[in-house]
Amino acid sequence: MTSRKKNIFLIQATIFFVASGLLYNTYHNDNKQTEVFVEIKSKTNSETNSFSDIEYSGFDLTGNRYLLNAGQADFKTKTPELINMKEVIAKFYLKDDTILTVTSDTGLYNNITFDMIFNNNVKADYLTHSFVSDLLTYSSSDGKLISTGNVKGKSLNKGEFSADTVEYNIVGKTLNFSMFGRDKVKIKIKN
Repeated sequence: MTSRKKNIFLIQATIFFVASGLLYNTYHNDNKQTEVFVEIKSKTNSETNSFSDIEYSGFDLTGNRYLLNAGQADFKTKTPELINMKEVIAKFYLKDDTILTVTSDTGLYNNITFDMIFNNNVKADYLTHSFVSDLLTYSSSDGKLISTGNVKGKSLNKGEFSADTVEYNIVGKTLNFSMFGRDKVKIKIKN
C-alpha cells in the first residue's frame, strides 16, 4: 500500500471509531433507574365530599328549564341534598323563550326541592333589565325569585330602582318592591 492510501485508511478508521464511540455513549442504557419520591398531602374529611366544575340541569316545578354551574362545590354526607357552591352561574330558560341569568360568588342548591340561594355579589340579567343584590332566593315550587339586601336595578328602556326586597314572580311576570322601616322604594322612570 502506498503511504497516501495508508493515511486515508488511518483517517477513515479513526472517524469510524470516534463515531462508534459517540453512538455507544449516546444510546447506551446503563439500566440506571432514578427513583423520585413525592409526598402528597391531602386534606380529607369523611363528613364532606368536594368536587369541581359541576353542572346541574333540569326542570323546576313550574316547568321552566334551568342550567346551574359552579366552579367548586361540596356537601355534607349527612345532608347530601344541600350542595354548597362557589363561582355560581345559573340560567333559567323560561317558557316564553327568554333567558334569565343569575351569577354569584357563592350559593346553595337543594337537589330534591330544586330551590336555590345565591349569595355575595349577586347579579341577575333578564332581557334589557339587570339588578344586583346581596342575596337572591329562588323557590322552585312557587316560581319566585326574592332578592334582598341592597337591591339596585336598571332597565335600558324603563329606568332605575332601589329597594330592600324585590320579589319577581316568573309565572305571572310581576314585580313587588318593598322597603323596611321608614324608607321608601326609589324608582326613576324614563320618559
